[in-house]
Amino acid sequence: MHRRLLKGFFLNAKEMLLEDGEIHVTHKTSSPFKEWNLQQKAERRGLVLVERAPFNICDYPGYFNKRGYGVVSDTSFPIGRCCTFKFKLKK
Repeated sequence: MHRRLLKGFFLNAKEMLLEDGEIHVTHKTSSPFKEWNLQQKAERRGLVLVERAPFNICDYPGYFNKRGYGVVSDTSFPIGRCCTFKFKLKK
């Protein structure tokens, strides 16, 4: 379910980008999440990775992570190891 959400997000976000705009996606980098092939999914939708930076919550004021599904939805979870992937339009 979440992988399909990412595919749709990349397609829609791409259409909203200005020429020099960026899409930032923060994603866990441990197993099993690293097998999601986030970069490949973005590239298949006409985006290119410009930076992969360790996630720093201080860079995103007001950020709160929440579960999105099930009986524990809307509750926080341990962030763990993750990076912010930054994409631009492929030229």
